[in-house]
Amino acid sequence: MKKQNRVTFFNILSTMLLRGISLFTAPLFARLLGPSGYGVVSLYTVWVGVAAIAFTLQTHGTLVNARVEYPQEQQNAYQSSVMTLSLLFYLVCSAVVIAFLPQVSRMLKLPWVLVLLILFHAFGSFCLNFLNSKFTYEFKADKNMYVSVGLTLTTVVLSVILILLMPDRINYYGRILALSLTYGILGITVCSYVLAKGKTFYNREYWTLALTLALPVVFYSLSDLLLGQCDRVMLQWMMDTDMVGQYSLAYNFGGIMFTIFGALNNSWVPFYFDDMKQQRREAMHRQAGNFLELFTVLSVGFILLAPEVYLIFGGRKFSSGANLVPIFVSSYYLNFLCTFPVNYEYYYKKTKAVAVVTVGTSLLNLGLNYVLIGAMGVSGAALATAISHGVQFTCHYVYTRYWMKKGDYPFGIRLWAKYALCYFAIVALVLLTGQMGIARWALGAAIGLWELWRIRQRKILL
Repeated sequence: MKKQNRVTFFNILSTMLLRGISLFTAPLFARLLGPSGYGVVSLYTVWVGVAAIAFTLQTHGTLVNARVEYPQEQQNAYQSSVMTLSLLFYLVCSAVVIAFLPQVSRMLKLPWVLVLLILFHAFGSFCLNFLNSKFTYEFKADKNMYVSVGLTLTTVVLSVILILLMPDRINYYGRILALSLTYGILGITVCSYVLAKGKTFYNREYWTLALTLALPVVFYSLSDLLLGQCDRVMLQWMMDTDMVGQYSLAYNFGGIMFTIFGALNNSWVPFYFDDMKQQRREAMHRQAGNFLELFTVLSVGFILLAPEVYLIFGGRKFSSGANLVPIFVSSYYLNFLCTFPVNYEYYYKKTKAVAVVTVGTSLLNLGLNYVLIGAMGVSGAALATAISHGVQFTCHYVYTRYWMKKGDYPFGIRLWAKYALCYFAIVALVLLTGQMGIARWALGAAIGLWELWRIRQRKILL
């Protein structure tokens, strides 16, 4: 239990530090870049995410399975082998993009220089995810924190310097260069470290396992990214970069909850897999209940305080995005609920089912965005994402609960329904009484104190 508390503590601390930095810097960059420049940077990061997934095979997602399949003395060899696999695939894909650079530039509506920076940044982003996964499943949350916080601080400082040195009309290049250089250099360092430590560049068994598990996950991760990010691209095509900037800042503000959820999930999943392996159903059910309760309380508190905080956060130029925040947080909450059946599918290696559902809901999201953006503008894009996440959760729950028929599914409707109902009741209350700031803040404080008392009673976060 002490190990779990330590891992959870460092994951939460890392998240708080990273989000604290983001909360401070997002308004800074919004004001330095303006809505249009902020929109360009947002679109750039979307394509970085796409390239990081599509060009690297997402082999870092298989490290948790390797931990179960192979003894400790084989872990470094496995990691270097699958890193080689990702590196080779990335180099081939990058060569194809460079060969058709003018065409890719026109398709993305971005200068060719930014396309090259996307490639460099994408590999660095993959390598950071690889390192994070390695530390997570080795229960080294403290090292994860040091790397993540150090990288974030470096990019912030370098971004501000470069933005101020750039001409105003292209000052967004300062932010993009800072991100690309820091992530790219880190990626080369991490890749070299993993290869040198494992000294295994090809192993048929390792590559087979990685490809079997990772290929469906590539489609899942890519579709999941598009599920959350295609709205920005479509806003660029159907409206303009100013709207992308407005939308993105509200999205990033709501994303505070997604980051917290990621930290909690990273803390919980390794222990969940161990409990599944040992068939400790009571422990799984108890930890899942704690997880649901804590994230629901955090989401509710965020919704209650968000209207006033966002106006300070974004400033006058971005004020029109305030009404989008409750919709975005609800999307993240539905995505959070989705991880319970998805983690169960991962344990039983049902990654094809994960991919099928995510691809389907991504296509649904594309259609909804086309219809709702045309009818409602930026609000339609936010609503399309929320609806798609709701459908995604429903599909995964039905599949794991009724179609897999393993007999050990621990996350029945009684576990999560009460928390979900409480959350959406609060969202409805905020939307109907948006001007009652004092009452909302008082309710948020009361709920927060109650949860602190609950944590004190059980003596553990999760």
